[in-house]
Amino acid sequence: MKYTFIQKIVFLLVLFFSSVVLSHGTLIIPNVEHEKGYIHVAIYDSQDAFLNEDQAIEVIRKKASKGKVTVPFSKIHEGQIAFVIYHDEDNDGELKTGLFWRPKEGFAFSNNYNPKGPPKFKKAAIMLEHGVPVEIELNY
Repeated sequence: MKYTFIQKIVFLLVLFFSSVVLSHGTLIIPNVEHEKGYIHVAIYDSQDAFLNEDQAIEVIRKKASKGKVTVPFSKIHEGQIAFVIYHDEDNDGELKTGLFWRPKEGFAFSNNYNPKGPPKFKKAAIMLEHGVPVEIELNY
């Protein structure tokens, strides 16, 4: 099968741009319970910034969908970082919590960290490799 010059150019452009988009990194959340609201992701690179969203190195909100949600990063991240994720079901921009800070919406930290008290960066931190996807399951 012969390809025209235009088809070859289009193929190369698609290949190039898909690799550029995927190379920044991806977060995969495999167990979103429903499509209400948004998945909210904050990425931190230090204990000092941890849980202070104004100091996060990136904040991403993506429309929720039932099942697997893929969240691409818009910036390149490498090294020690921590993810804080929650399913903002009512789209109010806040994680709903109950007695003793127990979340009422789906939430997760990187490193499968499930704190028994105030969360700590050191326990949530993971080493992120450029371009390697990270999978984190929400706790509902």
